[in-house]
Amino acid sequence: MSLELCVLGSGSSGNSTVVRAAAGAFLIDAGFGPRATEGRLHGTGLAVADISAIVLTHLDSDHFNYHWLLTILKYGIRVYVARRHVRQFLQAPEVRDLRGKRAVKGEPADGFDRLVMPFDESLAPLPGVHIEVLPLVHDEAGSHGFVIICGDYRVGYATDLGCVSEELITRFCGADVVAIESNYDPFMEEHSGRPWQLKRRIMGGSGHLSNEQAFAAVRAILDRTAAVCGPGRLPRHIVLLHRSRQCNCPKLLRTLFAGDPRVAPVLTLADQQERTPWLHARRPRAQHVEQLALAWA
Repeated sequence: MSLELCVLGSGSSGNSTVVRAAAGAFLIDAGFGPRATEGRLHGTGLAVADISAIVLTHLDSDHFNYHWLLTILKYGIRVYVARRHVRQFLQAPEVRDLRGKRAVKGEPADGFDRLVMPFDESLAPLPGVHIEVLPLVHDEAGSHGFVIICGDYRVGYATDLGCVSEELITRFCGADVVAIESNYDPFMEEHSGRPWQLKRRIMGGSGHLSNEQAFAAVRAILDRTAAVCGPGRLPRHIVLLHRSRQCNCPKLLRTLFAGDPRVAPVLTLADQQERTPWLHARRPRAQHVEQLALAWA
């Protein structure tokens, strides 16, 4: 079995990543409308009609675009939402309006509701693909990171997190691909023309990660992986998500992350406007899996 991902776009104007396995494909977040997503999928070998599920980190508008509703109904796409967010999701004006239109047409008003799949600690969006859920601190409602597992392949994915917990470092240990937010440069944020309240929200510990925080988290994951699994088991790809266009820049990121020679050769910067290439996981050696299992026991 295989596992690969392509970040279709990541930033304050929209976030979406497609994950492909032998059993099909699903999206992590759907922050672009279906038409824009179709355009971003062009060249990947996939189309919107191939998407079986959407797994939402949280409900911010840059992570779920309600223009998806009719497309979800058309293709029967399952939408995985954290159980504590389901009520808010179903009470959104767009969903209530959809129910009303279906009722007028004599169609089942709960057709969309049946495609909403609540999750708690884990979910399975495709046969053979298991996702472990990691609660994240982000604003009042919170967000969720994921460890995506398919056979011997593992992907750690976390965006919109106000701080990095020890649990995240532990859970991402041994991942073939680590995708984590690196939102802002503190100096650029402080000296931007943004309102004080917004700066406080972003930098206050429950908003977004700075470049330095993301770099420290990545190094901690690499150190833990090397200690538990051996240096040959470091991630094949490290992906930086949700870069601010106003308060960050690629040059700053690459300079900072080049400070660790383990990172630079495998670094990918996700972009708001362009998708990444397919990022492939790899099969770990059996002894590394055993060591990892013992470490988590």
